[in-house]
Amino acid sequence: MLYGDDDTVFFVDNALDMLEELDHNMPYFLTDHLWFPDQFDGQPVEAHRKMHPNRSAPRCLPCGYQDPLHAANGTSSHVPEGSYKAPEGCPCTLETLCRAAENPGYWGTECEWLKASYPGMWYFEHGGAGAILSVGLFRHPKLKWAKMEKLFDVDGGVSGDAQFMAAVYQEAALLPTDPGYGFYRPQVTLFDPGWRGEQTKGPEDSEWGVVDLGNDPATIVERLQNSLSEGYCGKDCEDSLQHMLTTHIRARYLAGQVLPNSVKSSVQSGAGGFVDEQQATVHLQHKLSTLFQRYMEQKGLQRG
Repeated sequence: MLYGDDDTVFFVDNALDMLEELDHNMPYFLTDHLWFPDQFDGQPVEAHRKMHPNRSAPRCLPCGYQDPLHAANGTSSHVPEGSYKAPEGCPCTLETLCRAAENPGYWGTECEWLKASYPGMWYFEHGGAGAILSVGLFRHPKLKWAKMEKLFDVDGGVSGDAQFMAAVYQEAALLPTDPGYGFYRPQVTLFDPGWRGEQTKGPEDSEWGVVDLGNDPATIVERLQNSLSEGYCGKDCEDSLQHMLTTHIRARYLAGQVLPNSVKSSVQSGAGGFVDEQQATVHLQHKLSTLFQRYMEQKGLQRG
């Protein structure tokens, strides 16, 4: 199942290629785009910036993960600096993360720091970046979906993505699994890649001390166009385009950069000077879909 916001774009061909390597019966909550404080040292979370995606966020690699850069149980010298040294999760549980051989004392002697960062409290998947949920997750005997719906508080001021991860953890003790490819390659993020560095987009970001390292559909458009016109946009660029799984449009902050003037003039709204978000989202969704389809056809990578 594809999980995301109403302005999350999924690149389905790439997602299918990634999923072919995984056991769909394993209860996977797949994402490499997690919220987490930029430091985790046992101090109150309010003392640190909240960053997404954050490579130090705890997660597992897929069970039996195969990669030229990967050694058994995640014991690899190729793990980028600052990354959590993810173990294989069969499935991914708190116990798996706490006892990972490569992370002795990372969360305190009894894993107390990780337990204190209860999933859903600044440790959760970013809903806009999306996630993929396996059949095995839906069939997990401890996940009663009708019961989980009652755990959600739509008026509680906590985001839906945080509540969803907290519910999965509370009911089945399961935590996220990184699909793996981008784990060893810092130039690649699969779910909602970004190349603009640290961004603070809206007033809520400033208020909460949030740093956004994703949300860059404009650069995806640019890279797809460059590759289509030139035939190649560089090794890292092509690697990212052929493995990205989603992008989060968040159109109200990007419409002025990517919409043609003819569209902008027809969708101006009076609310805060923003272009109408819905129409801008539809425009960007269509543009990304069309460019990506052309790109995959040009590279001979489209699926039948």
